[in-house]
Amino acid sequence: MSKIQRTLLHQRNIETQGYLREDGLWDIEASMKDLKAHDVRREFNDRLLPQGSPFHDIHLTLTLDDTFLIKDVSVTMSAYPFPNCGNAAPNFRKLIGSRITSGWNRWLKENFAGQQGCTHVLELLPVAATTAFQTMWAPLGEKYPSQVPKALNKLVNTCHGWAQDGPMVQKLVDEQVIRLPDGDNPHE
Repeated sequence: MSKIQRTLLHQRNIETQGYLREDGLWDIEASMKDLKAHDVRREFNDRLLPQGSPFHDIHLTLTLDDTFLIKDVSVTMSAYPFPNCGNAAPNFRKLIGSRITSGWNRWLKENFAGQQGCTHVLELLPVAATTAFQTMWAPLGEKYPSQVPKALNKLVNTCHGWAQDGPMVQKLVDEQVIRLPDGDNPHE
């Protein structure tokens, strides 16, 4: 492979964290910073944004219960390109009462389309959802062990790693942790 010289122009940093709160709820945080590797003139006011300054700086917190029901939400925008971008932040309070489950991403696109939403917050929400599952999986499995097989069955065929003929699913079937529909068990 030949070495081709490259010039960094843009950097996006996304970070997420998942927390168990002392009241038994969960806080899932996600943030996004877009940085330019050069000075940028903002088109709407001709203001200079110095190299390395955030072009976007967005933070969200979802507070969930054990069923992935959103109990509270906070969206803050510390940096954004247009003067009205920050006005979209309060619209995301509409997330309260929704549940992160199958179809939630589609629901987000339908409910925050156009002027109601913010492209970048909508990019962060699925990342926050994945972080919620990664954060809550093991503790909820310990708290509700009878629900583990049902949850694991829902993962079958959702990606290559969870393919029904893959090693992880075969192991769970062999150990009788899960049962595939009749005729789909690899070792029967």
